[in-house]
Amino acid sequence: MNQEELMQALAYYVDEQRVLAAVLYFVLYDGQQRIIKRVDLDGVAQQSLRTRYVGSIRETLIQNDQLHLMPLSAADERRNAIYRYDLQQPIDSLEVMRDVLQNNIREQFRFDRDNLSDLEGFIIVIGDEAHRIVLYKKNYPVNILQRDRFLLVPVSNTRFVPSGQDAIVLDKKFDFMLVENELFVIKLATLERSFGYEAAIIGQAQQTIELIQNSDLLADMQPLLELATQLTNAKKLVKVRLSPVLQVPTVNVINFIRNHPKLTGRIHFNADETQISLDTGVSKKLFLKLLNDDYLFSQLTELQYDTIAKDEVT
Repeated sequence: MNQEELMQALAYYVDEQRVLAAVLYFVLYDGQQRIIKRVDLDGVAQQSLRTRYVGSIRETLIQNDQLHLMPLSAADERRNAIYRYDLQQPIDSLEVMRDVLQNNIREQFRFDRDNLSDLEGFIIVIGDEAHRIVLYKKNYPVNILQRDRFLLVPVSNTRFVPSGQDAIVLDKKFDFMLVENELFVIKLATLERSFGYEAAIIGQAQQTIELIQNSDLLADMQPLLELATQLTNAKKLVKVRLSPVLQVPTVNVINFIRNHPKLTGRIHFNADETQISLDTGVSKKLFLKLLNDDYLFSQLTELQYDTIAKDEVT
């Protein structure tokens, strides 16, 4: 799904003429198993939930003219971007988003049986019988106001009384979105910190290494294998999985290195100069940038550029 197709899909949910329902689920995790419980909301709360998150979709995604949609494997330093999850290894703790669509979950959260301390996240499903969108929001301690804290609620214009109940606080932000069975990462930092992203990236990087090995570019693969154990380098390797550089004949790549002012003498070759030798930290860093095709040449100014963010011109 490209950005235009995503916006068309989202337009269905922000159409004010449609009658859409909103359902809230708690994701509970006790350290061993993950359970989804439906939250019993009255009609007013359901309407408020729908309005809040539909408004957020409209403001942060549809009306955002600066938004970029990118494959997660190609994530770079540009801001104002969301990511389509394209790694082969799924994020297990986010599969609950698919579970709520595939299973008719009716078991409700009960305060006398369930524990809010097990609350891992919130799932919001918005839609009708034909179309449904799933939003996921990670739970943080600030989202739960427990009764053992001194909570005051107003009962008149001038008086507050203590609340003897736990309370849940939800803002309109969300971290992940499932649209037409495709997962989109809204907050990359949340994925990186809390959802096993490192293991998924490192696993995907191993597949890139196999492609590089098949290209016969390197005299020794061991330095690259060592790089792939670190998240920062693994992310760079995943980005080059579809790099056109891997389709370029080795002799052409070597000639490019010889003639490029930033690469010549810094990336070395084997004895007969038929393969690249990653024998220094600098050469490893430059090789990853080379694979990502970061070295561009301006036909207008005849200057060489080192760039990370780039979009193909069609």
